[in-house]
Amino acid sequence: MAISMRSFIAGLIKLVLFFAFYMAGWLTNSQLNQYTIVSQQDRINSLENETALQRLQINELNRRATSNTESIKQLTKIQQDLETLKSEVQRLHGIKKETK
Repeated sequence: MAISMRSFIAGLIKLVLFFAFYMAGWLTNSQLNQYTIVSQQDRINSLENETALQRLQINELNRRATSNTESIKQLTKIQQDLETLKSEVQRLHGIKKETK
């Protein structure tokens, strides 16, 4: 079986085309993988920045909550002092009425 030059060249062209398409697919896949990695890194960075911002917001809310708690404690103490003063004034009015 003799292989004709035409068959050999046709086979060689098919082999070159197959290799070229294989390399094109491999390079495309490589580029897509690289793009995926880069886009995922960007997404991670974005999420890290968002998380840091949310941490700052949470810390500020915690600070405000602590401040509000202290204010409420102070208001409660003031209210208790006022109730004590009110009781004392009522008691003094009672003593004043008895002495008249």
